[in-house]
Amino acid sequence: MRTNMVAFHQRLTDFTHRRCDWRAIPLLLFLAAGTAHAESATHYRLDVGIEPGTHQLTVSAVVELPPEFAGRSVEFLLTSALQFDDSEPGINRLPYEQGGFTGINGSSVVLGKLDAIARYRVTLPEGSSTLKLSYGGTVNFPLSSPEEEYARGIIETAGTVNSDGVYLAGGTLWYPYFSDELVSFELTAAAPDGWHLISQGNGSSRGPNGQAHWDSGGLVDEIYLVGGPLTLYEAPAGAVEAQAYLRRPEPALAERYLTATARYIEMYRGLIGPYPYGKFALIENFWETGYGMPSFTLLGPMVIRFPFILTSSYPHEILHNWWGNSVFVDYPTGNWCEGLTAYMADHLMKEQAGQAAEYRRDTLKKYRDFVRDGRDFPLTEFRSRHSAATEAVGYGKTLMGFHMLRRQLGDEAFTTALARFYREHRGSKASFGDIRAQLEQVSSRDLEPFFEQWVELPGAADLRLDAVEVRTTNSGFEVTGVLRQVQDGTKFALQAPLSLTTAVMAFSRWSRARGDRPTSCGSAVSIATETPVVARAKTSVRGASRCFMICSPSYRGYIGRKSRIFACKW
Repeated sequence: MRTNMVAFHQRLTDFTHRRCDWRAIPLLLFLAAGTAHAESATHYRLDVGIEPGTHQLTVSAVVELPPEFAGRSVEFLLTSALQFDDSEPGINRLPYEQGGFTGINGSSVVLGKLDAIARYRVTLPEGSSTLKLSYGGTVNFPLSSPEEEYARGIIETAGTVNSDGVYLAGGTLWYPYFSDELVSFELTAAAPDGWHLISQGNGSSRGPNGQAHWDSGGLVDEIYLVGGPLTLYEAPAGAVEAQAYLRRPEPALAERYLTATARYIEMYRGLIGPYPYGKFALIENFWETGYGMPSFTLLGPMVIRFPFILTSSYPHEILHNWWGNSVFVDYPTGNWCEGLTAYMADHLMKEQAGQAAEYRRDTLKKYRDFVRDGRDFPLTEFRSRHSAATEAVGYGKTLMGFHMLRRQLGDEAFTTALARFYREHRGSKASFGDIRAQLEQVSSRDLEPFFEQWVELPGAADLRLDAVEVRTTNSGFEVTGVLRQVQDGTKFALQAPLSLTTAVMAFSRWSRARGDRPTSCGSAVSIATETPVVARAKTSVRGASRCFMICSPSYRGYIGRKSRIFACKW
């Protein structure tokens, strides 16, 4: 039973970290490329009605496109499950071509497989960039298992309205989709009796008149509407409202999440900057999910009741309100947000518990075990996780890259740079290059070589410690050895920690040594990129020792593992 629970926990951990899930499918680019600003972004005003018993969704939409599109023809996508009742100006349906929405928790690729995407064109009148639409239909796409083997046991849907609840996301194509630019919105929805309807941003899930009202409060990359028959619990978390929506009354469970919400928001506020929304809500879904949206997370009924979620997946989802849901990802240049979020949430939780080395070791083991046989790729090509190999690269290697940067620059420079990165890019899209620019500015270092080899190139270092010898000297013992990179292809410039442990003491620290010259064992050895790459480590050990162990660290899975190399005698 324990073995099954551990395996299920791993699947939950994998699944609840499925963030920024952009599929590699081409977009129909209807609007001009570039990062949107609030004053020039497309704005939606949506009036929504749902009838759970019949799976019906009705929408009245007023779409304000950027002023430069007045008098021009634009195209958009909508699920073919919805039919238009009225439009102003008139619209024409076109043959559907490959393309569609790609969003933070999914994409319209599911609808494409169901042949449920329709394409339309509208010509806006001179002097106006406003489009008014009225449409409705049945939204009840089936729950199905993802194709990826690593996600086995988890199910998903493109969107549904039923008696258990509602789930509408960007990938549902339930509102007109024009491009991958950021948008803003206002939303009103009539909530059935006993229901709460939640979207991102600020507002109310159910007012006195039974209406839900939401305002994005800024730019977002998609529009959600979720909810169902839920019980709402609330508590202040500083200037933020902490909320928990549960499918049955459980005050004790709600209290645990409300307390954790306040704790993590305060922690990340001090580390990065102000929380970007007026609320954070835990919402219990009606099937097993691990989604994170701006200002809320949608977790399954089993997930939220596992006690370890509060110190693993939950802080991860809260942190995504800074990385991925406030500073958005410039996906064509690579998805940085998953690795950074995993480092500052999952790894940080382990670090606080004194288990960081073990966490990194397990991360590196995944890279060693799954990234082989042509499965590697640069971080600039990572969009989303769809296999164990893409997870090991996009999450694991990115996480280790941020760890190396932190070790090289120091905690203060690292956190200061990320705080500036958040402050300057909040509400817009950002890239690895933007992160690098902030790190360079704060540290006054040239990080181009680091980003070139770790972000723009595939691969990782495979280190081997050879020719280890010990000899007696007048002052004690001298240990020498050769540290080599043995992987095929690129040889990396890096700093490797060497640890020497005797019966009475241990040596383990980092230095700024450069090149392949000898340096004291227990210090970091910087390895140049010449072939073969060799570094010699030398130390003098004082005191009595009948035997000792030496650590053989490898960026492919061995950091923290001590291997007995030899035994020495007096």
